[in-house]
Amino acid sequence: MTNTDSSRNIWVFNGNLNELIEQLRNTIKQHQGDWLTITDQTILQEYITNFISPSKAKTLLGQEFLHAIFDATQGFNLEAFAMLAGTLVKGSVLILLLPKNIETWQDLDSLRWNENPEPIKVPNFVKHLKQTLELASLSKNDEFPCLHNVNDHHEDQKNVLQQLLASRKPIHVLTAQRGRGKSALAGQFSQFYHCVVTAPNKKALTTFYKFANQNTLFLSPDELIEKGFHDTFQYLIIDEAAMIPLPMLNKLIQLATSKDIRILLVTTLEGYEGTGQGFIIKLLHKYNVDYFYLKKPIRWCNNDQLEYFTHHLLLDGTSFKSCSQPLNHQLVDYSMIARHDLKTLKEIFYLLKIAHYQTTLIDLRRILDAHNLDVWGARIENKLIAAAVTVNEGDLSDRLIDDVWKGIRRPRGNMVAQSLVAHAGERSAAKLKSVRINRIAVFESYRRQKIAKQLINKVFKEAVINGIDFLSVSFAYSNITYEFWKSLGFLLVHIGSRRETSSGTYSIMAIKPISQNAFEMANKLNKKLRRDIFWIKDFIDLPFETMLLKDDAQFLSDQDIDDLQGFCYYHRPFEATYASLCRMSQYNDHSNNQLRLPILKALITNKKNEFLVIEQFRLNGRKALISSIKQEVNQWLHHTNQIETSNYQSNKLD
Repeated sequence: MTNTDSSRNIWVFNGNLNELIEQLRNTIKQHQGDWLTITDQTILQEYITNFISPSKAKTLLGQEFLHAIFDATQGFNLEAFAMLAGTLVKGSVLILLLPKNIETWQDLDSLRWNENPEPIKVPNFVKHLKQTLELASLSKNDEFPCLHNVNDHHEDQKNVLQQLLASRKPIHVLTAQRGRGKSALAGQFSQFYHCVVTAPNKKALTTFYKFANQNTLFLSPDELIEKGFHDTFQYLIIDEAAMIPLPMLNKLIQLATSKDIRILLVTTLEGYEGTGQGFIIKLLHKYNVDYFYLKKPIRWCNNDQLEYFTHHLLLDGTSFKSCSQPLNHQLVDYSMIARHDLKTLKEIFYLLKIAHYQTTLIDLRRILDAHNLDVWGARIENKLIAAAVTVNEGDLSDRLIDDVWKGIRRPRGNMVAQSLVAHAGERSAAKLKSVRINRIAVFESYRRQKIAKQLINKVFKEAVINGIDFLSVSFAYSNITYEFWKSLGFLLVHIGSRRETSSGTYSIMAIKPISQNAFEMANKLNKKLRRDIFWIKDFIDLPFETMLLKDDAQFLSDQDIDDLQGFCYYHRPFEATYASLCRMSQYNDHSNNQLRLPILKALITNKKNEFLVIEQFRLNGRKALISSIKQEVNQWLHHTNQIETSNYQSNKLD
């Protein structure tokens, strides 16, 4: 049978595995197609020749298929589902396999986003899925889509292409939802200029090259950065731009603009694509940019059942009316949201998605059903104006904390608590009970009116009542964000040593102490950071002079010796030990029993430029470099093993 109301359909098969396999065999036998299947089940793979794991779904981007199967009998990976749905052409059916009794389903996908070591039930997601299925009216499982009377929406594509060609701005951004012909349009655009194209992988450019000038050169992002741009290039085309790490994307834009090469960025901004809207929010605000948008689908029709279902399931394009009432602080209710309040949880995800560049579909799953997580809201007459998500951390066992400190274990969860142990060397951070503020957002019309501060104060008051030791937060550095948390009484305790992929800047950790133990810990961590700035300021590009008062007292401390032993005898990271290694080298230079530490000395002299040191000592890569430094530290520790820490401190350096 055919369905004349849609260009693509979604069918749902429920049952045990044997029942599902029988249904699939009959369907596949009767209807030819690719029948690409996303599954991790080996038994299902015996009956399906064209299959891929959910973790590999990103490799499908830029390709097209006829008919597919999504196996959700064990777990529902939303990102993989979205990517698969976007590859299906007109006339396709996507078969969704669900367990026989979805009410008692323990979702294996929860192992990605929930802290429990075992899969959990996901009642809110199940309710949301059932509501979406009812909304899409999936009543029949025997109708194939009709391919007749398909609308031609190439006119929309042609109009945008003409607008692109007419624009004189140095940077163009072309965005659209899946199936609108972005890559095809970018290919057509390459016919008019001498272009170089890049993308996360060349396979994603299959559609691009169907329409492109076949002489258009492809170079991977890292190749382009390494080799630079040829003088004959007029345009750099970056496809699937949101999937490229922000520091790399920023470098590409800087290199191209410095050569007066214009840029066309092509991407979908949906949450499963890496940095999402990060490159627009974080990178493009300082450039002169023209934005273009494709609205009408080409790969399928406007009334497409599969797209309708997918949009509602992923909450794409779903808008919730925010409160329009003038702000009266006395009317604002700050409270924790009940975890069964599905409607409000969806609204909170929508708010986070439009306010944060990092919000993804994993956040949707986490907000709906993750354990050890609380959701907070600020509401006026029950209408949402702001929200926060918090995670309970700490209270870990001594044995686990010791393993984290040694670098031999890093269990899921407890992000800030574990980082302060693993990187700042502070074991008590994971022993004390804490609440991490994971996300906070305010609807635009209510921003800069202290709503966020009041919401955090509510979280703080509840933490005091519940015997929590401290609040924590980890955020991508910007001066505005840093000043916000500082104004709330958060003390800076740790700075990441490398730029984060998603933000393009450094990760900052800060805590607001509650208990006496937490105050002592916070001051200890802050003091250590102020000492470490003396060394890390040379290669971490942050305005330390306005953030922290540098501590010039660079004597070798008890904690330095502890960190050196963790680095030498266990698996503590080199970056986490770098300042202690510098102080050890400096102490060694001034001691009477001076040892030779040539490799460490060279690394410090060259401002941690590992490549130069590897070349100088003819080492076989970074692993050999770190191993050599460990040997030098081991020699030094063995030589000074009998010296008490008090002896170190009696030789404080000026």
